[in-house]
Amino acid sequence: MPVMLDDVDALAKVDASGMLRQMTALADQLDRSLSSDVRIDQGTEKLCLCGLGGSAMGGDVLCDHMERTSRAMASVVRDVTLPEWVDRGTLAILISYSGNTRETLAMYEEARRRKATTAVITSGGRLQQLSAENGDPAIIVPSGLQPRAALGHLLGAAASVVGAAGLSSIDKDLRNMLPAIREELRACAPQVPLDENPAKQVAMRLQDKIPFVYSSRGVRPAGRRWQTQINENSKMLCLYGELPEADHNQVVGWVDGDRRPECQPVFLRAPSDQGMMADIVRATISIFEDFRLDPVVVDLRGGSALENIMRGMVLGDHVSYYLAMLKGVDPSPVSSISELKKRLG
Repeated sequence: MPVMLDDVDALAKVDASGMLRQMTALADQLDRSLSSDVRIDQGTEKLCLCGLGGSAMGGDVLCDHMERTSRAMASVVRDVTLPEWVDRGTLAILISYSGNTRETLAMYEEARRRKATTAVITSGGRLQQLSAENGDPAIIVPSGLQPRAALGHLLGAAASVVGAAGLSSIDKDLRNMLPAIREELRACAPQVPLDENPAKQVAMRLQDKIPFVYSSRGVRPAGRRWQTQINENSKMLCLYGELPEADHNQVVGWVDGDRRPECQPVFLRAPSDQGMMADIVRATISIFEDFRLDPVVVDLRGGSALENIMRGMVLGDHVSYYLAMLKGVDPSPVSSISELKKRLG
């Protein structure tokens, strides 16, 4: 049965696997992993960060930040093979929380064949074994978590690698941001009542809906995180769109198409959206409002795009958690993903 969101004891009973405890360790995970001692050759000019699912989410944060702050080319690859540009001048970071992700193992082998500088982030498995055999730099993170709940470990480790390689200062930027992340975690905690808790309030509006989450490109990792966390934690269909691209296609479906009351537009509005992008976000929200589509507008906090993203991820994680509680389901199990992996062999 669904639980009342202010009943902390009832929440704990539904969350039998302890997803809340894992999610709220984000700042502590970051603090620990940003202290990773990694030695890696400098001189690479490109970054290829390889992974899938929750293991790749930190890569989105890192590579988007590098687009804004670094001259080095950076890309997240969610695939089974590498782009043609990966070569000796590339730092390839292979991330698989389990260490046994088939696609990531295939990309690891290809990165080594192409003589890229390779580094590994994992909790164990075959990837750890291969990196040890080949003498690749590796950061081993704690095991026993859902990959999506290990974001702090994986992001912090990847930031430490690119910092050691001299490609970005995101490791320092994230460390300076830890107080803001802790503040956002406190604001969304179960002990904070519904009338003061932004995550609970958004969850109430999304109950029994199909959320379509939109954000500017500048904070797209937050939007993607909202989608994947609602998919996995809340066991709900949720889709993500990026502005301004969605204004050139998806808006037609909303405004000119058949009205579906279960479909709920959600906009993540960031202070870091400036100039033309701020105008685009504002105009898009206004057309949804004028056509009575009742958009949920979420104002992210923070003074930079990176802080908007990190705070937005914390907020979205908690929204997904409270949606699971409203449905009365344990957020942790993902039986369909496990079944799919079995079928892949």
